[in-house]
Amino acid sequence: MNRRELHYLEGIVVDKIKFNLSYCYGITKMEAELEFKHKGFAIYAPNGVMKTSLAKTMMDLSNGKEPKDLHFPDREPIFEVTLNDEAIKKEEVFVVRSYDDKFASDQISTLLANVEIRKRYEKIHWTIGEAKKTLDKALKRQAGFGEKSRENMDSIIESLFGASYYDALVDIEDELSRTQLSDLSDANFKILFDPKVQQFLAAEDVAASVENFAQKYDEITEQSPILRRNFQYHNVTQVQQQLEANNFFNAGHKISLADEKSGALEEVSSDQSLKERIEEEKLRILSDEEVAKRFDTFNAKLKNRELQAFRDYITDNKHLLPMLQDPESFKRKLWMQYLLAANDEYKALVSEYRTGQQALHEIISEAEDSRGDWDEIVADFNRRFLYLPFELFVENKADAILKDIAPSVGFIVRDAGDERRYAPSEKQELLRALSTGESRALYILDIMYEVFVRWKERRKTLFIFDDISDSFDYKNKFAIIDFLEDVTKVDDNNFLAIILTHNFDFLRTISSRKICPTHQCRLAFRSEAGIKLEPFRQSDIQSPFHKWQNRLTEPSVLIAYIPFLRNVIEYTLGSKDAEGNDNEDYLLLTRMLHFKDETDTLTVADYKAVFERNIPNCGFPEIEPSQRILDHIFATADACENVGEGVNLEQKIVLSIAIRIWAERYMVSKIRSNDADFDVSQKQTGELFQAFKEQFNNQNQEIGLLRRVNLITPSNIHINAFMYEPILDMGMGELLALYSEVKEILQ
Repeated sequence: MNRRELHYLEGIVVDKIKFNLSYCYGITKMEAELEFKHKGFAIYAPNGVMKTSLAKTMMDLSNGKEPKDLHFPDREPIFEVTLNDEAIKKEEVFVVRSYDDKFASDQISTLLANVEIRKRYEKIHWTIGEAKKTLDKALKRQAGFGEKSRENMDSIIESLFGASYYDALVDIEDELSRTQLSDLSDANFKILFDPKVQQFLAAEDVAASVENFAQKYDEITEQSPILRRNFQYHNVTQVQQQLEANNFFNAGHKISLADEKSGALEEVSSDQSLKERIEEEKLRILSDEEVAKRFDTFNAKLKNRELQAFRDYITDNKHLLPMLQDPESFKRKLWMQYLLAANDEYKALVSEYRTGQQALHEIISEAEDSRGDWDEIVADFNRRFLYLPFELFVENKADAILKDIAPSVGFIVRDAGDERRYAPSEKQELLRALSTGESRALYILDIMYEVFVRWKERRKTLFIFDDISDSFDYKNKFAIIDFLEDVTKVDDNNFLAIILTHNFDFLRTISSRKICPTHQCRLAFRSEAGIKLEPFRQSDIQSPFHKWQNRLTEPSVLIAYIPFLRNVIEYTLGSKDAEGNDNEDYLLLTRMLHFKDETDTLTVADYKAVFERNIPNCGFPEIEPSQRILDHIFATADACENVGEGVNLEQKIVLSIAIRIWAERYMVSKIRSNDADFDVSQKQTGELFQAFKEQFNNQNQEIGLLRRVNLITPSNIHINAFMYEPILDMGMGELLALYSEVKEILQ
């Protein structure tokens, strides 16, 4: 039975994340397992150790990409990340960078306001949409595209009639009712207006041939006793169809066809005889020798194999060729005919559209007054970020609710009774007037959208927060902390969070707020084996010096207490009295931390006396009182060589003290070999180093080593919020190596 199964039996669900990474953006190797008894894990990592590398690796994983080693691209990366012993899915990972000015949540439009409103809106549009599909199918069929064609009817209708699809169909309703159906309704638009055909017809010599044919066609037409230039073959056919449809001849009526030139009347008394007469005139015109000759001249230009369909079609429909002289007018006539042929479908769509408009108007008004999830998130943002110079509001609510588009967020800036409103389109103008931290707050808004959607869908998500509090001032930093509490402490979500930070004060805060309890806080450091994650103890994060009072028998703790005790005296009694005289206890502890003339003679008994005077309720351990404090410090530092990598706060303080004293003692000895009266009583480490460089500028190795001492060992360990962050950032191995070099070289 594995641990997760055991916890299930105990009624506790514990998730486990395992990392096995190699050659991923600077992570040479990292094997770690995080057990989430609580939803939040914190990793404190000095800059350059692993934060950005891990964030980039997880970002790649979430995007389905493979991480790499940018310095050595030929290395084969390993990136195995499991959730409960199964490979984590890319959709289960969401990386929140410190700041990403290009990030915009694509989840905003999924945050619905009133589901019932959306359903009513969608039902109306579905009904209209179904009617549109039916009409579009009929039009595609009529135009020769075929019902299953993907040809876009919207663009054709809109370009022909100069309005949006639905408005165009409504606008032509009266015109359509006055138009009669003709044989043009059967014309093949797909063939006639094929782009390559239109390109062919636009050629100068081809256009001339078409015009030549049309001219002769019109001349012969004028000679017809039936047809006229403005009463062509398709017009007569249209008349015949209407008479037949209305049982004109069946009712016993007759018509007379007038010969315009002779005035003779030709009587027609049946549908069939009229059809035959029309077809006879058509054949007479098209079989005219000159007309045929001019058509052959045009037809001879159709040499391209791709124009074969047009050649075959226009040969059988020569009467359409003259109309191609004015393609836009012809195109419009064709589509009016197609709409007439699909009149039932057209009327059904227009009716559904009109009926739905009033209902949609009422729904939109109702939507504008409703409150959406994004309203809630914007209000939550305004509540959290109290100290920003702007406030957010939601625009275009109706469109966001009903049309499934992202809502727009506007901005209000208030100052001394004045108010300015920035539209969503003016966001960049607003950002130019904001500080970096204020601008980054807007990035958090998009993150809040993402988190909310995942919470609403109860989606399993591992969040990676990479220095999310960076660049925020303290007032707004607590808004971030409040947000992280929602991610990690709300019971009904399905979230896990790994919070990466290089800010120890931030780590202390999220630990104290139980966002990431101490047992789920780790220190990241580099070792020969790769990146290691060392657990923190409670005392490492919260009030370590207070916890040390029970561990004073440990030599490293007792020595590390010296700078703390000196700070206590400084902040309670002061380093000098009212007359400006040195506080003797403060001065004595300073001589234990810096090499002065008196340092060699100070003993453990001297330390004990100062300790008991200032911390009377805490027992000093039993140690040989006559032992020199300098010997005790160096012996304790030597013992640190057996301590492995880790948090090791007290050992790092001891090593820093020992390194600094050793270096100062060396510099004082060397300087006094040239100047026996050199006074060190008021000299700080930096001043000693400057004097040493001036007198021994040829000792490059020693100068380089002393420069490292100045850089690595802090001159003071303060009692404020950042009192030991610099020491934690240093690797134990780095301090041990420096201590070893100092002892070897600075003799």
